[in-house]
Amino acid sequence: MENDVYNIKKEDISKKKKIEVSYYEARFTQKCGAILLDCVLFVLLALAIFIGVKSIVEITPYFIEINEKFDEARLSSNLFVYNKNVERVEDIVTYLNRDEKMSSSEQEIYLTEHIYAFFDSLPLYKEELTKEYEEYLLSSDLKYEGNPYFINDESGEIVKNEAINIPISAYVENVYKNYIDTIAQAEFLIKTPNVLSYQRYQSNMLLFVEIPSGVILSSIIIWYIIPICFSRGKKSLGRLAFRIGLLGKDNLSLKAGRFTVRFLIFLFLELILSVFTLCIPILISISMSAFSKKKQNFHDYMLGIREVDTYGTKIYKDYFEIKKELGNDKHTEFKLR
Repeated sequence: MENDVYNIKKEDISKKKKIEVSYYEARFTQKCGAILLDCVLFVLLALAIFIGVKSIVEITPYFIEINEKFDEARLSSNLFVYNKNVERVEDIVTYLNRDEKMSSSEQEIYLTEHIYAFFDSLPLYKEELTKEYEEYLLSSDLKYEGNPYFINDESGEIVKNEAINIPISAYVENVYKNYIDTIAQAEFLIKTPNVLSYQRYQSNMLLFVEIPSGVILSSIIIWYIIPICFSRGKKSLGRLAFRIGLLGKDNLSLKAGRFTVRFLIFLFLELILSVFTLCIPILISISMSAFSKKKQNFHDYMLGIREVDTYGTKIYKDYFEIKKELGNDKHTEFKLR
């Protein structure tokens, strides 16, 4: 075979007979298959754990209190409504997009009323928000086929541009909904008291509790707890399916201590770091497995660990097991090559 061969030789002094145990390096396609299977299981398990942790977080008293205050602030802004059909508070644009029965004219009235009600909900900023809205309506970027949606009439009032036939649906989609999505929502977050802290708390729970719990717990189960149960070869389910085992520097089954260090390097220096660096550590590790001289990924390279094909080959736990199985001569010498 083209693969590297790692041998443990036993020479029986009395019989002058050489017994050889050979390990063949796992092919790159085998490794890819094992990684892919493990990753699929990891994603499914991480998603299940994420949903479970999220459900637990959302029933805690403090989270419920914060969520109720946040919903109260959103409803008071008039930019949000409680949708009975989905049983949650959602922004009025999403609400109207769900409602197929409301005509464009009705939507226009609904949106303009809620926009001005939003200004009234923040009396300290009403004048500022109104001026900002008027500047938005007259913006040079707000045009329909090169023509402005709104103009100033003779008295200086802002009115629709009646010189051209602009559909009401265009006003709804391109003017009012666009204003709410791009400007009003941002102003709501910035100017409404405590809203940013409510949203920050929810975001922190998502980013620092719910998602990490799913990722870390799933990683521990898939790449540590399951393999540690296989005392011979430390096989994950992916490596088990593709007949791959792990060998230490002594060409014996990887010891639990070194395997633990291997997992910690993988978890912190590759998996978690990849979340903040666009997966660069993971890509480097896979590239090393494909193109390096010894075909080792980063964590295996650091610890001198090899992945071997276990098809038809037994990975031994220690030298005593080899001596017991292949011969009991107390003068037997073992050599690694």
